[in-house]
Amino acid sequence: MKEIYYKVTLLSDVVLNSTLATEGNMTTLDYIPGSNFLGIVAGKLYDNIDAEEAFNIFHSGKVRFGDATISLNGKSSYSIPNQFYTDKLKKDLTIDPIYIDYLIDRENPPKNEQGKQLQLKQVRSGYFLSDFTLIKEIYKSFALKSAQDRKTRTSLDGAMFGFESLNKGLEFIFSVQFDDENLFNSVNEVLEGTHRLGKSKNAEFGQIKIDKINQAPETIKSFDLENRVLVYAQSNLCFFDNFGMPTFQPTAEQLGLSSGNIDYTRSQIRTHIFSPWNFKRNTTNTQRNCITKGSVFVVDGVKKSTDSSVVGLHTAEGFGRVLYNPVFLQGDKDFNFIELNKSPKSEVKTTNESSLLIKFLSLKNSEKESEKAISDAVQMLVYSKEPAITALKKITSSQWGGIRAIATKESDMKVLSLKLFGKRELTDASEKRDEKFGYLTHGVADEKHWGKNRAANRKAFENIFTQNKAHGTQFIAKFAAEMAKESRKLDSKQNH
Repeated sequence: MKEIYYKVTLLSDVVLNSTLATEGNMTTLDYIPGSNFLGIVAGKLYDNIDAEEAFNIFHSGKVRFGDATISLNGKSSYSIPNQFYTDKLKKDLTIDPIYIDYLIDRENPPKNEQGKQLQLKQVRSGYFLSDFTLIKEIYKSFALKSAQDRKTRTSLDGAMFGFESLNKGLEFIFSVQFDDENLFNSVNEVLEGTHRLGKSKNAEFGQIKIDKINQAPETIKSFDLENRVLVYAQSNLCFFDNFGMPTFQPTAEQLGLSSGNIDYTRSQIRTHIFSPWNFKRNTTNTQRNCITKGSVFVVDGVKKSTDSSVVGLHTAEGFGRVLYNPVFLQGDKDFNFIELNKSPKSEVKTTNESSLLIKFLSLKNSEKESEKAISDAVQMLVYSKEPAITALKKITSSQWGGIRAIATKESDMKVLSLKLFGKRELTDASEKRDEKFGYLTHGVADEKHWGKNRAANRKAFENIFTQNKAHGTQFIAKFAAEMAKESRKLDSKQNH
């Protein structure tokens, strides 16, 4: 048998819905099923080769397209086995222990420091690499879309839908197995290159690039167990019983072993049912009852004769790959957790138009940040309990309204200072400062509100003005507006 490995790079987000449902919460798979690669090859080869070669490639099982799983630094990955459990309260895989179910003593289960039995919870998501690096999550995106009304060319009412997708830039690795090496050239010629797969592949989603890997990635080693074999489902499995009916209880022989008895009390198996979509016939195929990848069968009374095998049905589409006694089920391996980085940002070449847009958006963002800083400063000052602020709140709301009106019309703090306080920078030593020119320094405003007690209120407000010059006239306008509100609140309390 010849096995060739390929790398898949996502050139755009890819949508691979986990169900055929068109309503509700749509989720995408975290791997690329082998049927997608079979479909790519079939779409380009099927009508251009003779019937015998088409049968050998697509129907005989002599060519098997594996599932593509997430890759990091050129290493392939494996689903976390269903045998892995953690304490319900201590489930951080970076520091907390992992319990392997078939090794747990049922008579003496794990206990905590207080001697109480731990509540163990199965780990049901994630992948790990061949160097035992755990990948907690594969990054995905969500896009909200709307169908188009062909008559009005606007969004169609009641036709909103969403897509969850695998992020652009992610890399996956899969392999193709050839029982007949003469079929390799035909498949490889059309498999390498740029393709589209998944949902909405004729729109903005689904573009990928497939490259052949010259050196096979490192694989998981196995270990020996006396009179026992652990069968790990590297991919989904599908079986029929002796009566031709789907079954979730395969025999040891169907799992690729010569004999043995499956211990279901120690095994950990998860299942799912789905109907694959046939693009050529534009309808679904027969329903499939599948054992989910990551499941582990414990088979007693037999020894392994090989490290891996392909078993069951639909092997051409990635089903049926199993490992025997992989070392991660041995129970003495240390795992180091690492989060997979988000997909790399693509290089964007900007034109003059896009540069102007970026400048405009940057300016708007700066304005928004400036407004927030001013609002925060005003709120902090107005609601402080400083004696000077408390005294200023007793100034009438009409006075603060006048200040706000003046500040709103001005954009220069020097001009505003002159209009409020009658002060300006002297250009000549002989020039006298006229302090009876400003709004707060003459007339009724000065006599009743700002000039009393040796102009204590005016000096307090002038200090606030000076300390917040950097915020500009907008700060004074907002401060005056807030102080007017506080003044009205104070008057209302006194009247009641």
